[in-house]
Amino acid sequence: MKQEQDRFLHAQVQEKLHRKFDAMPYMSPIPSERELCQEYGVSRPTIRKALAAMEQAGLVSRIQGRGSFYIGNKVSIDYSNPQKNGLGLSHTLTSTGKVTHSHVLQQVIEVADEKLASRLQLPEGELVFHLQRLRYIDDDLYSLANDYIPLALCPTLIDIDFSKASLLDALEEHGIRPCREDKLIEVMRSDQKTATYLRLKKNAPISVTRITTYDRDGRIIQYATSKSDAYKSQFRVTSTIS
Repeated sequence: MKQEQDRFLHAQVQEKLHRKFDAMPYMSPIPSERELCQEYGVSRPTIRKALAAMEQAGLVSRIQGRGSFYIGNKVSIDYSNPQKNGLGLSHTLTSTGKVTHSHVLQQVIEVADEKLASRLQLPEGELVFHLQRLRYIDDDLYSLANDYIPLALCPTLIDIDFSKASLLDALEEHGIRPCREDKLIEVMRSDQKTATYLRLKKNAPISVTRITTYDRDGRIIQYATSKSDAYKSQFRVTSTIS
């Protein structure tokens, strides 16, 4: 009987916390366990179990030495317009009225090592187009992005000026249409190089988004990473165009 009451109490507290946190901006710091105990009139173990359940569900991120943060917010995207389908940063943010541009750091052809070949489902040693950029939103620095595409899909990518052009638009112009993106976000501490690019202090919390893009046949056409200040909005979403 007591176990059932405890489970019911944890569920109630978790629901209340979810409503409270979901009204806050992305990556908002969560009040301390002591403050939450006082606010909801429950014990610390009850709060801990509720927060642990939310962390397991991908709603809360705990950063050692910094505290806990709410990351459950998601961006709503309208997929009805095929020209603004929510795939890629520029398309996603254009649909919300934002303007993006890029500064290209490098645009090269590389040989896929074992790890990259696995990400792209290619034989090791295949040639890959690698584009590294600083991405800006409304003239504010947003992220450090790295995009990897099998060179055989579109050998002319190396000649395109991606400070102005959209990478996914360039693929579509060559008959390679992205259909689905799988995105996964994790929060970690930045290394010195990433922190320098993003104008942060070393070990500052950053959000790392790992993106795999597929065409209609389920073929991987792009693997990308995007690293940004953890206090700037990010989201996790799987996008599909019917």
